Amino acid sequence: MSEAEALEEQEANAQPPPPKFEKIFETRAPFDLADELQARVETNEVADTIEELKEDGYGYVRRAGTREFNARLRQTIIRIAHENTPEDRRALGGGANMLLHKDPIFEEVILNPKLLTVAEVMCGKGAMISQIAASIRPKGASAIGLHADQNWTPAPFPLHNQLVTFCWACDEFNEANGSTKVVPKSHLLRRHPTEQETTEEPGAVATECAPGDCVVWDGSTWHSNYPRTTDGERVVLHVTYSRLALRPVESYDFLDEEWLKDKPYELRVLLGREDFLNTPEGAFHHGMKILTTMNWAKS
Repeated sequence: MSEAEALEEQEANAQPPPPKFEKIFETRAPFDLADELQARVETNEVADTIEELKEDGYGYVRRAGTREFNARLRQTIIRIAHENTPEDRRALGGGANMLLHKDPIFEEVILNPKLLTVAEVMCGKGAMISQIAASIRPKGASAIGLHADQNWTPAPFPLHNQLVTFCWACDEFNEANGSTKVVPKSHLLRRHPTEQETTEEPGAVATECAPGDCVVWDGSTWHSNYPRTTDGERVVLHVTYSRLALRPVESYDFLDEEWLKDKPYELRVLLGREDFLNTPEGAFHHGMKILTTMNWAKS
């Protein structure tokens, strides 16, 4: 290898320089964007998305991916969901979570510049991936209940948003197809819906977008979905990012069940073993622990 070739290889393998350290003494208000972030918003054509989120609590990322990418994503979701769903239950729909390592296409999704830009606006620098899950809803599939994604945060919700969720529509989104249902401006209430509101769903509307677009909402927005009444399937990828702050300083994940054997229940709680968050199985695995977590969080 020549000296010039060696130099080219060294440059190709070089890590990018660390970001310039900037000490910030004041907290920025929501939607008060630094010049660099505002420039990214313009470059990635998500200014309308940010305005929709600010005003209504939800919005759209248009043309998040090409038609070819969307078709590949849809096929990948169906393949993995079928691998996780017994054949005799596929007619009822299906899904999968913990998807990042199951196909490289999910890396492409969560690193999508449009999504990353919106995630930073809504959850700050250093935002983390919270969940990558997929759902398939055929004709007749039921709706979930009205809720806010910050379901493990007590009300009133913080002024600074904690979570942002993107619903990548692999198929056309509308009410008949079982699209996401949202209550515009419910994010301004900064609380969970009441039992009566989950039944009456005041002001709820259907989201509508083309395949390859994303519906996006903040952690305070009340939402559900409509039951699908048309033939075919609604294939969706759900991607949620969260603020970096709510993590423990020390991790004891290396302490296994053998170490915990005969230890007090309270120790399991302190180590996060009795809730559904931050687990290698993801939310789909935990059954009643999901309800336990949400109830504990509101206490």
